[in-house]
Amino acid sequence: MKKDFIERYDEVEKSKKLNFLKQLLLKDSDLQKQFMDFTINKANSLESITAVNIDELRDQLWSEISAIDVDDKLGGCYYDSDDEGMGNTILEPIFNSFVNKSLEFIDKGNYLDAFRSILAIYELSILEEPEVDDGDYYVFGEDIESFIENFIDSSIASFNSRMKNRVLSIEMVNSLTALFYERYLKYLENADKEEENYFNISYFNLFFEQVIDNSNSAKYLLEKLKESKLDEYEESAIITLHCVDIIEDNELYLKVANEFFLDSKQVALKLQKRYKELNNNSELARVSNILFEKEQNSDYALFIIDNIDKDESKPLYIKALEIYIKAQHSFEHYKLLREYFDKERILEFIEDFAKGYNKLFYIQLLGEESQYKSILELVQKNRDDYNLAQMVQPIISIYPNEVFEILKARSDKMVESRGRSSYAKACELLQLALKIPTKKEELNSYVRKLYNHQPRLPALIDELGKAGLL
Repeated sequence: MKKDFIERYDEVEKSKKLNFLKQLLLKDSDLQKQFMDFTINKANSLESITAVNIDELRDQLWSEISAIDVDDKLGGCYYDSDDEGMGNTILEPIFNSFVNKSLEFIDKGNYLDAFRSILAIYELSILEEPEVDDGDYYVFGEDIESFIENFIDSSIASFNSRMKNRVLSIEMVNSLTALFYERYLKYLENADKEEENYFNISYFNLFFEQVIDNSNSAKYLLEKLKESKLDEYEESAIITLHCVDIIEDNELYLKVANEFFLDSKQVALKLQKRYKELNNNSELARVSNILFEKEQNSDYALFIIDNIDKDESKPLYIKALEIYIKAQHSFEHYKLLREYFDKERILEFIEDFAKGYNKLFYIQLLGEESQYKSILELVQKNRDDYNLAQMVQPIISIYPNEVFEILKARSDKMVESRGRSSYAKACELLQLALKIPTKKEELNSYVRKLYNHQPRLPALIDELGKAGLL
């Protein structure tokens, strides 16, 4: 496309070029500003022109938020203080106007001003939050800070999304990197020593990962990290690893990842993956054991389950299965685990789920181990549970009399509560009773009773028909 443009540009007569340029400039105030700077300063490159002043834009955003009058925004209308969305509704158009400006710059290929604009929004987080006249409405709760943080996050996400798959020159990428560190150092000069890391590069991890794809830009960013001493902080670990990966310095990659893996889940997963790629099972096991001592995270566990040498690291593999099953309630992985436990140990493991919220998973485990009496006892204690139909499935043929009485009693309650949805639920339970051959006559008698219910319940009769019970 660029080659075709250049060829066409060289072919077109000068007057036509100038006519196009004039019309384009008249339609866009930003381009007019860049043209003025270009001609007045005699700049050699448009990329050197600054159309956006970050400080001014940031202060403008701060001022617009500070000027919010909630009473005026609500217009005296009734407001429910439980409606937390009102604060977002008030702030959204303010932030959108600034975010959209950044996105427009991207579409024009003016990446420096796009980044300046998004930095202006981000830097709002460094300032003391604006005070807003909230009146008696309390739409921002005790303070507005959390609302602003959410909008900053979403603004950067929109920026990253628009930047995705953009192809930038090495010079442009390095200019964007230099701009970031210029702003970092500006705030560092005015910061207390213990707060010097609060200009947080991790907010821009995805952005730099998207634009840095060659060794030149990767080395430049690493130099800036070292110069500013940001390489000493966990916040820079992800982008450091990205750059080190590009320049293929495996020794440095492992050094950085080992330094910060306990501080960052992302770094920990990257370190696990790197040791797997290196076929270093002992180091993968070492790191994972350390991680499990700190946090029994299911993501770390799943990686071990899928990648560790089971024979060489059997205890770790079993530990990972236990962690993952407890976190994700995976029956598939439970079947893998039971191969390593005797009957007594597996029943002990199952009991860990007895007081959990997922009764269906607990029943599934009990059913796998033929612990039908325990299932019946649990069902009897939870006769009104919404998932009763699923809960009794494993014991219908084992305890037909008990299950039938439980289903019928629950059906009675659902019919008494009235309403089509309740009738449908009652019929779902009665459909299960069809699976009990010894209760066929008793079920038919019960259904006739419902059919002849007084007063008549047409919706119930309809649902009985749909369920094939008539």
